[in-house]
Amino acid sequence: MFDLEANINAWCDYLRASGKLAETDIVELENHLRDQIEELVTDGLSQEEAFLIGVKRLGNVNLISAEYSKVNTEQFWKQLLTDSVVSNAAKNKGRNVMLVVIFSLLAGTIAKLPNWFGVDMFTPAYFKNLSLFVLPWIILFFVLTRNRMTKQQLWLICGIFVLTALIVNIFPSYEPHHTEILTVIHLPIMLWLITGVAYAGKDWLLSKERMNFIRFTGEYVIYGSLIMFGLIVLFVFASTIFQSIAINIDPFMFNYGFVYGGCAAAMITVYLVENKKSIVENFAPVLAKIFSPVLILVLITFLVVSFVTRNSPYMDRNLLIGFDLMLVLVLGIVLYTISARNLYDPPNIFDYLNAALIVAAILVDGVALSAILQRLTEFGISPNKLAAFGENILLLINLAALLWLYIRYFTGKITFSAIEKWQTSYLTVYAIWMAVVVFIFPVAFRFI
Repeated sequence: MFDLEANINAWCDYLRASGKLAETDIVELENHLRDQIEELVTDGLSQEEAFLIGVKRLGNVNLISAEYSKVNTEQFWKQLLTDSVVSNAAKNKGRNVMLVVIFSLLAGTIAKLPNWFGVDMFTPAYFKNLSLFVLPWIILFFVLTRNRMTKQQLWLICGIFVLTALIVNIFPSYEPHHTEILTVIHLPIMLWLITGVAYAGKDWLLSKERMNFIRFTGEYVIYGSLIMFGLIVLFVFASTIFQSIAINIDPFMFNYGFVYGGCAAAMITVYLVENKKSIVENFAPVLAKIFSPVLILVLITFLVVSFVTRNSPYMDRNLLIGFDLMLVLVLGIVLYTISARNLYDPPNIFDYLNAALIVAAILVDGVALSAILQRLTEFGISPNKLAAFGENILLLINLAALLWLYIRYFTGKITFSAIEKWQTSYLTVYAIWMAVVVFIFPVAFRFI
């Protein structure tokens, strides 16, 4: 059966993959397409026929063949745009692959420089710079391939990266290095959100483009994890076969393989996620539908088991960390679910599942917050506890607001775009908090 919404979504993604249209233009074209379809359906055409004719009119291509009804729709409309999109993609593919190779080598070399000058690679002082080694090349890749940034944005992002690199490396660090470890954790997140500005360019203020970056981030994590897993398997295999001839390549693998391989994996993942759009496939809907109900079950089970066994997070630091990690995972799934949804669809079962997931996460966050407050009262303030407390507060506000908006959406008082707009705007709050932990905490806690 023909799915009109799925085909409209795929058509929009296909236009987006060309890189020639701004998001505002794509939204306008989508509105025009919907108007065309509505008019043609009113005139007596089927949705599939109206869709094909609407695409043809907007695509400015030759007249539709009389045989169009015999062709699979999902393939035929792609053929209508082949001349304008595929040719551009083929032209740029070789250049983009070359950029990935060059940037991977440059990132790996810069990542090795501290080690060549005697800096131990397995210290917080080194790890806090990892994002500074790799992310600038990802930004440069976006600048050269997406071409959406203004000069002012480019200079601003460069200034932020340079200033950040100076500050985090000028700051001293004393035992037990709590603030330095917090920088290792929070700095990559802050800089990744800034990288999102380079991804969206001049359209960064548009909630739709921010949501595209959220979707990009989720798929980047998925693809990156698969590539890194494959890289580890490759290194283990290489080590094993060389050991069979009495040659130990483990030192080389640790010193060079993982550094250059990791940088290459980061760049290749960017290329794959971007290039994947031309296929008009998306992991987000599938993952959201699979993991949302599973996570609800896990959260409820987690709370019930904790209550029954009396294994309280108030005194168990590891259990409290587990709570927080679970909340981050839940938020990621919630964001991914929102990014996967079409704004024009009516409420469905997965919207209600997402709302239920948010309710369960709020309960878990409440338990985590009360546990952190008790630990702050009994053991005093520390960088780790204060950072965890702030992040749980931000998560609680985020989740509570989403739940309220979902309720209003279910009752017909707002459209789904209001939920998307709220969530994309809240990204700025997370970026600010990450900056506070990176730049303010070391000074406030005297660099311990």
